[in-house]
Amino acid sequence: MSKRLIKKLDLSIRGELSDEFMAIAYTIEESLISAGAEPGKDYNILDLYRLAQPFALEIFKSNENIKYFYASTNVE
Repeated sequence: MSKRLIKKLDLSIRGELSDEFMAIAYTIEESLISAGAEPGKDYNILDLYRLAQPFALEIFKSNENIKYFYASTNVE
Protein backbone atom coordinates (compact mmCIF):
# COMPACT_ATOMS: atom_id res chain seq x y z
CA MET A 1 0.00 0.00 0.00
CA SER A 2 1.25 3.47 -0.87
CA LYS A 3 2.07 5.96 1.84
CA ARG A 4 -0.61 8.66 2.14
CA LEU A 5 0.35 12.31 1.71
CA ILE A 6 -2.11 13.54 4.34
CA LYS A 7 -1.51 12.04 7.76
CA LYS A 8 -4.22 11.59 10.37
CA LEU A 9 -4.13 14.03 13.26
CA ASP A 10 -4.94 13.20 16.87
CA LEU A 11 -7.68 15.83 16.95
CA SER A 12 -9.76 17.92 14.53
CA ILE A 13 -12.08 20.78 15.46
CA ARG A 14 -15.41 21.02 13.61
CA GLY A 15 -15.82 24.37 11.94
CA GLU A 16 -12.09 25.19 12.06
CA LEU A 17 -11.21 26.16 8.50
CA SER A 18 -7.82 24.44 8.41
CA ASP A 19 -9.20 21.20 9.88
CA GLU A 20 -12.24 21.17 7.58
CA PHE A 21 -10.07 21.90 4.53
CA MET A 22 -7.68 19.10 5.50
CA ALA A 23 -10.57 16.70 6.08
CA ILE A 24 -11.90 17.28 2.57
CA ALA A 25 -8.43 16.85 1.04
CA TYR A 26 -8.05 13.64 3.10
CA THR A 27 -11.35 12.35 1.71
CA ILE A 28 -10.25 13.13 -1.83
CA GLU A 29 -6.98 11.28 -1.24
CA GLU A 30 -8.94 8.31 0.13
CA SER A 31 -10.93 8.20 -3.12
CA LEU A 32 -7.82 8.50 -5.30
CA ILE A 33 -6.06 5.66 -3.46
CA SER A 34 -9.19 3.50 -3.70
CA ALA A 35 -9.19 4.14 -7.45
CA GLY A 36 -5.58 2.94 -7.71
CA ALA A 37 -3.71 6.26 -7.74
CA GLU A 38 -0.22 6.36 -6.24
CA PRO A 39 0.64 9.23 -3.86
CA GLY A 40 3.50 11.35 -5.14
CA LYS A 41 3.22 9.83 -8.61
CA ASP A 42 -0.35 10.43 -9.73
CA TYR A 43 -1.01 13.43 -7.44
CA ASN A 44 0.70 15.67 -4.90
CA ILE A 45 -0.43 17.54 -1.79
CA LEU A 46 -1.23 20.72 -3.72
CA ASP A 47 -3.43 18.72 -6.10
CA LEU A 48 -5.43 17.49 -3.09
CA TYR A 49 -5.90 20.99 -1.70
CA ARG A 50 -6.82 22.43 -5.10
CA LEU A 51 -9.42 19.72 -5.53
CA ALA A 52 -10.72 20.33 -1.98
CA GLN A 53 -11.00 24.12 -2.35
CA PRO A 54 -14.42 24.35 -4.07
CA PHE A 55 -15.92 21.86 -1.61
CA ALA A 56 -14.57 23.75 1.42
CA LEU A 57 -15.85 27.03 0.02
CA GLU A 58 -19.30 25.58 -0.65
CA ILE A 59 -19.52 24.10 2.84
CA PHE A 60 -18.70 27.43 4.46
CA LYS A 61 -20.99 29.39 2.13
CA SER A 62 -24.01 27.13 2.40
CA ASN A 63 -23.48 25.61 5.85
CA GLU A 64 -24.70 22.31 4.37
CA ASN A 65 -24.13 19.05 6.13
CA ILE A 66 -21.85 17.27 3.64
CA LYS A 67 -20.24 14.07 4.88
CA TYR A 68 -16.51 13.43 4.58
CA PHE A 69 -13.69 11.78 6.52
CA TYR A 70 -11.76 13.74 9.11
CA ALA A 71 -8.02 13.39 8.97
CA SER A 72 -7.87 12.69 12.67
CA THR A 73 -8.71 10.06 15.22
CA ASN A 74 -10.88 12.39 17.35
CA VAL A 75 -13.22 15.22 16.36
CA GLU A 76 -14.60 17.86 18.69
